[in-house]
Amino acid sequence: MKHILLLSTAALFASTAAFAAPPDQPGHKSPAPGTNSETMSNVEDATSHAVGTMSAAMTSSLQGFVTAAAISDMYEVEAGKIAEQRSSNPEVKAFAEKMVQAHTETTAKLKSILAGMKNAPAAPAHLDNRRQGLIDNLRGASAADFDARYMSQQVDAHKEALSLMKGYAKDGDNPAVKRFAADTAPKVQDHLNMAEPLYKKLSK
Repeated sequence: MKHILLLSTAALFASTAAFAAPPDQPGHKSPAPGTNSETMSNVEDATSHAVGTMSAAMTSSLQGFVTAAAISDMYEVEAGKIAEQRSSNPEVKAFAEKMVQAHTETTAKLKSILAGMKNAPAAPAHLDNRRQGLIDNLRGASAADFDARYMSQQVDAHKEALSLMKGYAKDGDNPAVKRFAADTAPKVQDHLNMAEPLYKKLSK
C-alpha cells in the first residue's frame, strides 16, 4: 500500500513537473543580443498583444487555466531573469527581480494545489510559440532598446494575466483553483500598477 501511495504521489508531481522545466522549446536557438530588427520586434510584440486574449477554455476549464497560467509564469520568470542580466536601469532591474520571485511563488502555489488532486491536469513543459517569440525579442534586443521593450511586454503580459485570473475566479470549474485565481488577481493588478508608469517613463 505504501509503495502504491508513493507511486501515486510521484505521478502527481510528474504531471506538474513541467512548471520547473526549462522554458525554451526543444532545439530552439535564440538570437544574440543586438541582432534583432527593432522594427520587426515592435511589430511582433504588437501582434502578440493583439492575439493575447482569453478563450472560454482558459477561464472555465481546469486544463485550460493550468496551461495558460503555467506558460504565463514560465514567460514571466524567464523574461525577469533576462532583464536582471541585461537592463541598465535600476528600477527595471528591481521590477524584474520582483517578477521572478512573485511568479516563482505563484507557480509553487498552483503546483501544490494540483499535487493534492486526483488526475491533476498536465502543465506544458515549454513556452508556446507566442511567448517564445517575446523571449527572443528580449534576448535579441539592442542594449538601447531593451528596457522599454521589456516593460512594454510586461504591461501587456499583466493585462492578459489579470484577465485570466479574474475570468477563472468567476467561471472556473475547480473550487480550490478558483480561490487561487481570486487570491492571485490583486497581486497581478499590483504588478500592472508598477509596470505602467515605469513603461511610460521609459517611452518618453
